[in-house]
Amino acid sequence: MRTFYTGSDIEDLAASGVRQLEVGSSVSLTDAARERAEELGVVLVTPGSAPTAKAATPAAPAKSVPLPSKPRGCQHGPMPVAKVSHSEAATGGGPMVDQLVKAVSALNKRGG
Repeated sequence: MRTFYTGSDIEDLAASGVRQLEVGSSVSLTDAARERAEELGVVLVTPGSAPTAKAATPAAPAKSVPLPSKPRGCQHGPMPVAKVSHSEAATGGGPMVDQLVKAVSALNKRGG
């Protein structure tokens, strides 16, 4: 099974203190992941290769590397709820809704 790493994955690894990542034939990294690894000092090594001097040197704790604050999840907040009067709701909601209702009715008549 193949393992894929993105830039976000590398950030998470660096934040948890990982300073060396083994990338064999079953590992794929995005271009962003390679760039973030270089920026954050995470050394990418192939299995069986001798660790580089850079990888053998203990790195500073992850907290010394300032990671950018990255927004997660929904950024726009709750969506406003449009208030519709009972009379507006009874009229069908506008021409777009009328077209959709006609299309669905036509499909039902054809058995689709």
